[in-house]
Amino acid sequence: MKRGRRHPGYGSGFRLLWASVVVSGLGSGMRYVALPLLAAELTSDPRKVSLVFLAGQLPWPLVMLSAGVVADRVDRRRLMYAVNTARAGVAGALAVAVALGDATLLLLMAVAAALDLGQRFYAGAWAGIVPAIVPPPGRDRGNAALQGGSVAATLVVGNPVGAALFDVDPALPFTFDALSFLVAAALIGLLRGSFRRPPETGTGVPASFYRQAADGFGLLWNQPLLRRIALMSALCNFVGAAQIAIGVLFVRDDLGLSSTGYGALAAAFGVGSLLASLLEGRLVALLGRGRVLCAAMVAASAAALGIGLSDSGWEAGCFTALYGMSMTLWAVTVTTVRQGCVPGEYMGRVTMTHKTVVRAAATLGAAVGGLTAHALGLRPVFLIGSALLLAGVLAGGRGLLKASRS
Repeated sequence: MKRGRRHPGYGSGFRLLWASVVVSGLGSGMRYVALPLLAAELTSDPRKVSLVFLAGQLPWPLVMLSAGVVADRVDRRRLMYAVNTARAGVAGALAVAVALGDATLLLLMAVAAALDLGQRFYAGAWAGIVPAIVPPPGRDRGNAALQGGSVAATLVVGNPVGAALFDVDPALPFTFDALSFLVAAALIGLLRGSFRRPPETGTGVPASFYRQAADGFGLLWNQPLLRRIALMSALCNFVGAAQIAIGVLFVRDDLGLSSTGYGALAAAFGVGSLLASLLEGRLVALLGRGRVLCAAMVAASAAALGIGLSDSGWEAGCFTALYGMSMTLWAVTVTTVRQGCVPGEYMGRVTMTHKTVVRAAATLGAAVGGLTAHALGLRPVFLIGSALLLAGVLAGGRGLLKASRS
């Protein structure tokens, strides 16, 4: 009882969910840094390196909306368990190929696409399982704790450790990634209860697959706040994907850092993200969600500009930390806003509709980033991105504040 009073907003399965997120994030962080490092060893062409990141964005048009419908039809816990088990097999196969020296750019692209395909279904299930175990009073704190745990594991620990392991043996980060998926699946399997939503038609018969997907899209698009957030999130992801796609080459060629330095910069992003997850609830209470979202976007613009003008790893690291802080403030606040606006039986579909819009922008951004770097150089990708983010908040910030107040 005393524990319940200290943590009034947390459901009984929260610790298991948090542990699963942290373990999976640790392995994913190793893979995120190892994939571009391996791609950069295979080619120095920014267009080809960006293709590996682009491949991880491509499955969205095939499954994004359907993943949300599936998540609202089946037991979400079982879906997350199955997806993590399958992804463990894919990551394990890549580890074997790297160990045997058989890795190619085509293989890296295929693995990135397959793992992202699984992530779409995992994210659809995740969107509904969090509100099911964390009641409304605790969601700001719960989402921040989940985001903070994920960031700490993925970026602060996973990225630098993955880079260090890559220097020892390129197969090691992918081996740990496969093991982390298995452990995360086992933890999800320990959650008790049913996480399947009842049909919303009133007849006991689920609506058609197409109708359910259309309902999710309509619910998002017809709410001004959710629609505006989706469009501004798309801009953030367009810019971010363009920068990530060529980031490993920028760090190596323009900043002169090794793979370990690349991992350290990723860890700096994670430190900023972790700080944001700790402060988000206080900032929302002080400023309100609309102002926090606008401030996050302005800070992201400043961070992108700073990175593009940096001449040293330390300077770039400071701005990278600011970037991580701004993007995590945005992501956590947006998640809580959506959980408060959307009924539980629609959560999977609305979330995946949002992610469809965002992922479309990220896919385009990854392609544009590679082409821009090839034509203009690596630094202009960051400078142009900064200008786009600032233009976005100037164009949409006032409406965001107005919609959030209403």
